[in-house]
Amino acid sequence: MVDAATDGKELATRQAKARLCDFMESNSIFELPCPKVVQLSILLVLHNRAELTLACLRSMQPRLQEVGAEVVLVDNASRDETSTLLERIRGAKVIRNRDNRGFPRAVNQAAAAAAGELLLLLNNDTEVLGDSLGAAVRFLAANPHVGAVGGRIILLDGTLQEAGCTLWREGHVFQYGRGDNPNAAEYLFQRDVDYCSAAFLMTRRELFARMGGLDTAYSPGYFEDLDYCVRLWRAGWRVVYLPNIALLHYENASSPCRKELLQLYQRNHFYFKQKHADWLGWQCPSSTPRLWARGSHDDRFKVLYLPKQAAAQAPTLRRIVHELHRRNCFVTVYPIGEEESMADSETPELPADVELLPGGSLATLPSLLADRDNYYDCVLASDPEVVAQLKKCEQRIRNTG
Repeated sequence: MVDAATDGKELATRQAKARLCDFMESNSIFELPCPKVVQLSILLVLHNRAELTLACLRSMQPRLQEVGAEVVLVDNASRDETSTLLERIRGAKVIRNRDNRGFPRAVNQAAAAAAGELLLLLNNDTEVLGDSLGAAVRFLAANPHVGAVGGRIILLDGTLQEAGCTLWREGHVFQYGRGDNPNAAEYLFQRDVDYCSAAFLMTRRELFARMGGLDTAYSPGYFEDLDYCVRLWRAGWRVVYLPNIALLHYENASSPCRKELLQLYQRNHFYFKQKHADWLGWQCPSSTPRLWARGSHDDRFKVLYLPKQAAAQAPTLRRIVHELHRRNCFVTVYPIGEEESMADSETPELPADVELLPGGSLATLPSLLADRDNYYDCVLASDPEVVAQLKKCEQRIRNTG
């Protein structure tokens, strides 16, 4: 039986190939803007899959001028229509390799040719959504101590590939949110993370050069983006997940067969573990509950705040949350009311790294507390009904304990 992911890839491939065919037959030219001042250099490594490359470029084209972006394309000896497509593209820097040099070397080639202060490592089997480029550029400009940012990566079936990633002590990866709804509230707040995939990873050009670029020992690929992010952390730089960055990802479009993938993974995993054994020793083991693992770099005091839903828009809520935030607390807000959830129009303005859940009623509160048992250091509530329900839950836990 063909699963939904495979079915979605086949459909996406057919549609992308049809658009590529139309473009080729039209004899038209694909124009990319050439900004006078380059702020961002977008690095794309190509190895076949011309149809996906065209779709990726089209997804970004309307936003390139406003963020001052150039595109650097490195063709790793493609054998399909990629070469012909590149001849029809204007405004990009193009590097053609006579053989497939692998992903890390090709990215380093592209970075050496880049002119922007910022670099975006981007897979050519992605489509960048909305204002993701602008959101990443603005965040890095406003946060000089952040080394790299990434965002929500959405698979073709509409589920999450990841919302930031955690590295287990064993050197394997936990993709937070894999298979879940990308618009679920727990993926819509900012977090420091171990790493973000190079499917979309924006960093600083000067920093990338200072770090020596990607480690080519991982060639042809796998673990080079993990390695780069770990090196950033070790050098005192943060890696941040931003929910307002979002992209569609075909996933493994240019990868070798499954057997070769497994061999590459095993080889590079061994090298990665040896290289960063001391750093990994401080990481969570793979038995760690997923909720705890999502914030492996967040040691703040954790507070669950339970305001009445009717007051969710009131200045009191914002004042309390901002005060907790000022005191270096991680805050989850779960409004309690008669309705099952808070409408989008009622969403208050809160700090970007505050988790705002849809909320629920007194009847749903025990379920939330059970799902997040022992996660919070403090539960904050002032409404008498909410406090009474909390006491009932606490008594129930004591009786069953």
